[in-house]
Amino acid sequence: DARTEFNSFSAVKITLQEGARVRFQWNVTGGVVNFDLHGDGRGNATSYEQGRGVPGHSGELEAAFDGNHGWFWRNRGTGDVTIVLRTVGDYSDIKRVV
Repeated sequence: DARTEFNSFSAVKITLQEGARVRFQWNVTGGVVNFDLHGDGRGNATSYEQGRGVPGHSGELEAAFDGNHGWFWRNRGTGDVTIVLRTVGDYSDIKRVV
């Protein structure tokens, strides 16, 4: 769970090898968030998907390259929210960055 205060942000990163896949689902309690699903590492960077005013999202991510891949959420609402992320896949590490 990641509690995100009004006008603040949270991020979670997972470490993936190129071609590795991870299934994910996240949901927001208390509002909606803007998000960016992205990756970076070894001089590479990409944004896989973005959304605005979203109450949750699910799908499968395939890493375009070795490195860190993950979610950035920004709460632009009027109150605090809680984000619950669930993942299943072939990653070596997961951590909350902010």
